[in-house]
This record gives sequence, structure tokens and C-alpha cells, in this order.
Amino acid sequence: MNELHHALKMSPDYQALPAKVSQLVLKQVEKTFKSYQKAKEQYKKSPDKFTGEPKLPRYKDKEKGRNVLTYNYQAISKKALKQGLIKLSGTNLEFKTNLKEVLEVRIIPKLGAYCLEIVYEQPSSSSQEGERYAFIDLGLNNLAAVTSNIPEFQPTLVCGKALKSCNQKYNKTLAKLKSELPSLQKTSKRIQGLTLKRNCKVDYYLHTASKYIIDKLLAHQINLLVIGHNQGWKQNLNIGDRNNQSFINIPHSRFIEQLTYKANLVGIEVKTTNESYTSKCSFLDLESIQKQKSYLGKRIKRGLFRSSSGYFYGADIKYLGKIIYT
Repeated sequence: MNELHHALKMSPDYQALPAKVSQLVLKQVEKTFKSYQKAKEQYKKSPDKFTGEPKLPRYKDKEKGRNVLTYNYQAISKKALKQGLIKLSGTNLEFKTNLKEVLEVRIIPKLGAYCLEIVYEQPSSSSQEGERYAFIDLGLNNLAAVTSNIPEFQPTLVCGKALKSCNQKYNKTLAKLKSELPSLQKTSKRIQGLTLKRNCKVDYYLHTASKYIIDKLLAHQINLLVIGHNQGWKQNLNIGDRNNQSFINIPHSRFIEQLTYKANLVGIEVKTTNESYTSKCSFLDLESIQKQKSYLGKRIKRGLFRSSSGYFYGADIKYLGKIIYT
């Protein structure tokens, strides 16, 4: 890192930024290459854990290339912060804020626009006592099915059809715009604007849904949230081309991240669990979660499951029952 710093510190690009910011750019480059080297070593030992061979980080385009720019607390004006403003060193950029302390500010390029991320510390609440658990199963038409081991907790389904509709409209418009591009052109300002608008809509919906869920858990004094999730589930998905596309376009990992940090802020612990075979094993029959020669229960139709004893119940709630059972 020191060698890289001394080799580049006199370059015009390095000097165009405040010294602290330029050093952070070099640290990002160093971190990227170290991550690549580590992934390369792991790939040689266990290639089955990867979807493909790790690739060497590439150069950004000299004119169009954009990268994340990070300003740490040393490159943020303390005087301006006391006046309710975030002012970045070496720029005319100012943003109103009610924060008294800021750890860092990130300027992130996103499809023809820039997003500002402000990082600050917020103390988390102490966790609740007792065995009060909640469980979430993620899906497509139902973005999330939520239940609990608390009797007074009413199972809740969070609709995912709005996201599905948004993605379908986006895919249709995107295909039309791509068909109008010249043969060697891959994107356009209209495509970038369309994608940015779609991403903002999805992110807003996920934030709203995750806040709704966490508020409900907090109202019932839940202290542990368990989320069903399978590593690499989207790469191996086979539910038909149309459903595959809709499911893959919904960023469930982002949703899990939002649920996790919002839960931690209010003192709720979060765990993820593997939910393989939960779609076929019968919860009411206490059937073990593994591949069976023949299964005790049966899915009658979409969203409806029947146990061997003849009881009918929702498929999403059945998945949650199996997660609880494990």
C-alpha cells in the first residue's frame, strides 16, 4: 500500500482529490485485488462453491468510468456539521443534515445518476427476554410469509405482486428499447433511466415491507427472527422461464439485509436457515426435512397443502412450520 501511495502521489489524478480521499481510493483498489486473490485460491480448492472462475478486476473506462468515492470523517468539515451541513473537502457540495457526527460519506454512481450514502453510528436497543420467535419464508407472489411461536401473533403475508408487476413491465420495456439500439451499442440514456427508476421503486417497496414487518415484530416483543434462505437458490431455480425471470429479478438478499439491520437496531437477533425440501415435507405429520421416497403430505393446488390426516393449510405457512420444526 505504501509503495502504491508513493508511486501515485504526484500524479494529477491523485492530487485532484483531497489526500485522505485519494488514499481511500487506493485502499479500495488494494481491497479489490486482495479479494480477487483470496477468491482465486478458494476456487482452486473448491470450484463447486463458485458459479464461475473469479475474474481479474478490470480497468474503468477512461472517460465514462465511474467508481465509489469515499470521504471519511477527516475529509468532512466539522465546522459545517455544527451548522447542520455536510460539506465535503475540496468540493462545493453541501447537504442539510440533523446528524451531529458522521463517520463517512460515499458518492455512488448509479446509471447516469449519483447516490449519496451517509454512514453514522446509532446505538442498538437491548434485546427482549424470553423465547419469542418469528419466522419468515420468502417467495414471489407472497414476498414474505411471517409467523411466530407466540399464540396471539397472527400469521401475515406480505404481497409481492407489485414487485412482480414492476419487473414484468420493466423487462417488456427494456426488451423494446434494446431492439431499437444500433448493433454494437449495449445501452442508452433511456435504458439507464428506466433501470434507475425500476431499482428505486423496488428498493422503496422493500424498505416499506421490511419496516412493516419489524414494527409488527417489535409490537409483539419478538427477540429472534429466523429467515428461510438457500445459498445459490436462484442459480439452480427451475420454476418455468417466466417465473424464473420474475423470481430472479426480486433482490431477496437485499430484503434480508434490510430486515437484518432494522431488526438489530431494535434489539432483535436474526438468523438464516436452510429451507431445502420444506415444500414437500409435511409439518403436521412431523415428517423429517430431507428427501423422501414418498411424502406424507401433498400439494393440492397452488398455495394449498394437505397433510396425511386430511388437514388443509396454506403452503407458505406450511414452509414456516417446517422452519420452526428444525
